[in-house]
Amino acid sequence: MHQTWNNRILSLVFAGALLGSCATKEDHSEGEWTVPEPAAAMANPLQKGPDHLREGQVVYRLYCETCHGTTGLGDGPAGQALGGHPANLQSEVIQSQTDGTLFFKLSVGRGVMPAFQEVLTETQRWQLVHHLRSLKNTRMEGDSATLPQALVPGISISRWARVAPRAVRIWTSQDGHYLWYATLPGEVYRLSTDRSRAPEKMLDVSDHGIPRLQGATWWKDRLFLSGNVRVNDNKGTKGRLVRVGWDAEGKPNVEVVFTTEVYGTTNTPFDHGWSALQISADEEHLFVVSGSRTDHGEVQDNLGAYPNARDAALTSKIFRIPLHSKDLSLPNDLDSLKAMGVLFAEGVRNAYDLALDQEGRLIAVVNSGDYDQNEDMIWVREGHHYGYPWTMGGMETPQQFPDWVPDPDTDPFLNPGAAAWPNDFHNDPDFPRVPEGIRFTPGFLNFGPDADKFRDKKTGLVRDASDLGIGMTTFTPHSSPLGLVFDTEERLPGRFKGKALVLRYTNGQRSALMQPFTPHGEDLLLLDLELDGSGSNFLLNTYRVAEGFTQPVDAVLLGKSLYVIEYGGREKGGNLWNISFE
Repeated sequence: MHQTWNNRILSLVFAGALLGSCATKEDHSEGEWTVPEPAAAMANPLQKGPDHLREGQVVYRLYCETCHGTTGLGDGPAGQALGGHPANLQSEVIQSQTDGTLFFKLSVGRGVMPAFQEVLTETQRWQLVHHLRSLKNTRMEGDSATLPQALVPGISISRWARVAPRAVRIWTSQDGHYLWYATLPGEVYRLSTDRSRAPEKMLDVSDHGIPRLQGATWWKDRLFLSGNVRVNDNKGTKGRLVRVGWDAEGKPNVEVVFTTEVYGTTNTPFDHGWSALQISADEEHLFVVSGSRTDHGEVQDNLGAYPNARDAALTSKIFRIPLHSKDLSLPNDLDSLKAMGVLFAEGVRNAYDLALDQEGRLIAVVNSGDYDQNEDMIWVREGHHYGYPWTMGGMETPQQFPDWVPDPDTDPFLNPGAAAWPNDFHNDPDFPRVPEGIRFTPGFLNFGPDADKFRDKKTGLVRDASDLGIGMTTFTPHSSPLGLVFDTEERLPGRFKGKALVLRYTNGQRSALMQPFTPHGEDLLLLDLELDGSGSNFLLNTYRVAEGFTQPVDAVLLGKSLYVIEYGGREKGGNLWNISFE
């Protein structure tokens, strides 16, 4: 039970601040954050000691790390979708504030920062203040990183290289002589696979014009990059895809494949943007993912800049672009996109990774929202609709139903620690209805034994699909599956031959959303896929084969080695791991 204020005056101060935050949310993204003097003057009633520091760290990992980063530098991955950056909690600006000021701010929240007064007890919030103090001058050097561990025989893991901060993609040149990787701010690096040459920085954002880079792939002697460009004072965005070649002197030659019409951003972590790229099996087209701009189809108006805006024609879809296109303009209109022949599939929330299997079928792994819906793995086919925003992970989105009451005390699927709670989960009688004649294509059924925890629709309890002898669609909620690869050339030995592998980015020990389901995550899964009896979809078994990565964001298979790259935060950089299959 939440503790109450001992001081009635301070209770009124907090109540007034909370009411003000609801009434003036549009003012919270900018300007000075004024804290009432009585709140700022409060002293931490808890003595600083190992027990309170430890508990504060636990709270921080669950509720703060995803935006503010492991050491508080403001480099958490979820925060990178926001118009601004989460605060650097190590900075003098933060550390010079009083304990009462920090306690007040984390209690009432502001803008996209959640209020924790109803989520954490008073004691937990004071413990969190102690932990914030301990972050000052903390650093996590790469040489101290823990070596990931193999969970099955036949795997060895070694650190292959250090990489720049905010890495998001890794791929290989077709001759296999180089590993390439890209960072979210638009840097592109090249590493020789025989390590005969020093790492080279090949591109910067000034070369290709994509300041939020999320997609990259190689075809013959050309590099394709995709991402977003902020416009309209950061209130709007447009997608951009470019093709890059190099002349004999090593100078890049950049061609624009397409740009999109401007549409609204959301100033939330749900703005997923233009991400995954995949060359089609016939090498005639390029598949491009455009993630959703909302968590689950709710209105996201970006502080009033785009009134009544939900998802758009240019979001939550997969496009197919002719490989040699140049200077296309993609309109934010569904009928026009269909008439152009570029729209391939709809209803895909955040397919952050695509891959082709041995038969050239396009497979995607999809991240669901802040409600406890499962994460999907889908076979992407032309003209199919995969359900978003009306269904994710085989479960309907409740906000589409007028009689739904959004209350974590009565709806166990609604976690009060979610970024979308409370502002984005509400009774929504104007939620769009399912278009007439649309049939949703379901995700794969996962029969475990791993990554198969789910919340039971009838009881709300967390269950294990393999323990029950059933399949679930597809992975444990909030896993964030990334780095999908297929051993299409069947070079891997033993049980890995011809199989698929995927990373889970989230860790149950560091995520308030994933924690009710599992302590696992930040791991590597082996996927054993087979077509179902009708041949229209897939069944899979999932096995954890390695763990201990830190924010693993992408992977590439080269010969008998899988290279896993870590996000690496905003400043310190991450690791590139070599997983050898013996």
